[in-house]
Amino acid sequence: QGKVMTEVQPMKMAAAEALYETEEPAAFSIFTIGTPDGTSEKFSVTIPNLLSFLATGELDGRVEGINPLREQYIETYGQDPGATYYTAGDYTPYIPLTYWSFRFMMGLGFAGMAGGLAVLWATRRGRAPTGGRWTWVAVGLPLMPLFANSFGWIFTEIGRQPWVVFGLMTTEQGVSPGTTTGEVLTSLVVLTALYGVLAAVELKLMLTYIAKGADPYVEPQLRDDDNDPDRPLAFAY
Repeated sequence: QGKVMTEVQPMKMAAAEALYETEEPAAFSIFTIGTPDGTSEKFSVTIPNLLSFLATGELDGRVEGINPLREQYIETYGQDPGATYYTAGDYTPYIPLTYWSFRFMMGLGFAGMAGGLAVLWATRRGRAPTGGRWTWVAVGLPLMPLFANSFGWIFTEIGRQPWVVFGLMTTEQGVSPGTTTGEVLTSLVVLTALYGVLAAVELKLMLTYIAKGADPYVEPQLRDDDNDPDRPLAFAY
């Protein structure tokens, strides 16, 4: 996915790392403290060559920076027609939000995988994990993919600004002149209310079945209904 993104939206990959100048190879920063405008690094914890690998599939790959890409876009498409709340102008997305949403997406994803491996290890050979910390793991694991997915969409939409269709249509050009503020507000309120109801239903179902607990496990060789075509499936999509 990183290689595809670098090929079709190179500015998004550069913004994901706040990489202002082209590097070959390029390191990936796990944590960075910079100046308020985001253009200068003060402190950073980096993994050498990782950004090159994510962007090109090669450890010594070349990753274009924000500044040369911005100059290239201005030369190709002309001056950016106007900055918005989400952009810094000149075809550059809002770097701090792009940078941190990318890291929250990846961080929560890797944390979820680490938690899953920990549970797998704790339950191997028929063991049952005990202790209060496993309660927090059980509560956190279902939420990590949800929030990782949400931060991923934030990164996707903010990182592509100011484009609706890269190289063809900007966000400003994509605004429908026939849509009123009231229509936009109505759509937002209705969708928010609908998803709020669905979230309440989902939460209620989760709490109900969590309180009920899992069905008692029966060894497969002890079942007497293996030939019953109507018996519940052990696993199904």
